[in-house]
Amino acid sequence: MHVVPCSTRRRGSDRSRVKTNLIALGWLVFAGALAGAPVGGPTRHLFLDPALVRESHGAALVVNPPLREERVLVPDRPWEQLMITFYTTVREEGGRLRMWYVCRDARNQPNVAYAESDDGLNWTKPELGIVEYEGGTANNLVGLHALEGAVYRDPRGAGDEQYVYVSAGSGGVFRFTSPDGLRWTRHDEPLVRFAPDTQTVAFWDNRRGKYRVYTRGKDPKAPYEHTLRRKVVLLETDSLVGRLGSDPKQQPGVRMGDLPVMLQCDERDPPDVDVYTNSIQPYPIDPHWYVGFPALYRHFNANSPHFNDGRTEVQFVGSRDGVTWHRYGREVYAGPGRPGPADGGMIFMGTGLVVRGDEIWQYGTRYRTTHGDKAGRARQTDGSIHRFVQRVDGFVSLDTGNEAGTARTVAIRVTGRRLLLNLDTGALGGMQVGLIGADGSPLPGFGVEACRRLETNSTGAVVTWADGAGLSALQGREVTIEFRSQRTKLYSFRFED
Repeated sequence: MHVVPCSTRRRGSDRSRVKTNLIALGWLVFAGALAGAPVGGPTRHLFLDPALVRESHGAALVVNPPLREERVLVPDRPWEQLMITFYTTVREEGGRLRMWYVCRDARNQPNVAYAESDDGLNWTKPELGIVEYEGGTANNLVGLHALEGAVYRDPRGAGDEQYVYVSAGSGGVFRFTSPDGLRWTRHDEPLVRFAPDTQTVAFWDNRRGKYRVYTRGKDPKAPYEHTLRRKVVLLETDSLVGRLGSDPKQQPGVRMGDLPVMLQCDERDPPDVDVYTNSIQPYPIDPHWYVGFPALYRHFNANSPHFNDGRTEVQFVGSRDGVTWHRYGREVYAGPGRPGPADGGMIFMGTGLVVRGDEIWQYGTRYRTTHGDKAGRARQTDGSIHRFVQRVDGFVSLDTGNEAGTARTVAIRVTGRRLLLNLDTGALGGMQVGLIGADGSPLPGFGVEACRRLETNSTGAVVTWADGAGLSALQGREVTIEFRSQRTKLYSFRFED
């Protein structure tokens, strides 16, 4: 078992605007990493790490909310009578979407329920016949009563342990396993003894060759008005079997104070705010990137007896290594609606990103009530699951406005015969691209002025130059890419054959 050492604790970078002539250690290290990457390595370049841009004029990084949203599942069963609660997982298997969601009945008993869909919009709640509820088994319950985890399929799991669910409970954090995602067994030994009391996300990280567990860290002695009470911490381990860090000489194993902080509020956040959930996961199109959708919780007035009450909004965070997280301009990714009958109280994003064509589907829950309004939920059932549709690579873009702007990247190796852009110029914008050599001069035939202007909305627009120069002669060479545009959003770029 390996715990990330506390010396790696870092707060996410918050550069919302890439500054002119930015030359810093961060981008130098990043440039070295790109230069050292093998030709067969990652070819998708997203703006999730601001260090990708070395210098810019009139361009800024912007977090983009989802393109659209639809309500797809509502509480309509007796075991959902109080609410559908905060944590949802969606996975795609063989073209079918599988959803695990948490609900509570009128007695406040939590259960994990199951639903399926072919199109992502229309979901069925199958009668599984697994769990007895009020004298019958005609329900979609899977027998899990722990409500604060996320389901994932373990590529290292076999037999009865192909599916894993890690969740906090009385006495610590426990592992549940299943052969099919429907019939679950709890392992008696807790992974850790402390109970983080909210969403725990665990997955096998092929890149690191370890399991990663992101969960809530908190100081139980801190008062609620201390905004750092809730934060996100990381545990890395070779195995999810037995007590993590267990040693007869060092009981009780891993402690909360041993874990490095990945994400927490700071002086740039409003007062009385902390991080409630994380929804961190590898980016499925390119697992060399990591994305997260933390819910930020704003407590009501600290002098109120109901200080553990308030609303939430979802923000977006991105990372190249899963340790250093960037919050950009801290824009709202998905916020609560207007106060009223449907969704004015809270919003939380679940785990699982489904890629369909040029879209990414993700699922979250909306609430009429605020965090501490238990009486409101008792009076009227609350919670509905929504699909949020995002553009592929669309989380963060490099934007230019009405005035022309330019941006230059760090050195990037050419790994394909064509350069493709994921961009949207709208009706009035446009973009040109140039390639620059190590001496700072445009490469012959690849100058930005020679580039045919792109005026399109495409996830794969091909860059061409006036004399028809191709990239074959540049294979393996490091170049700086210059983007010149106006009224354009550039989401990502990549080399392809």
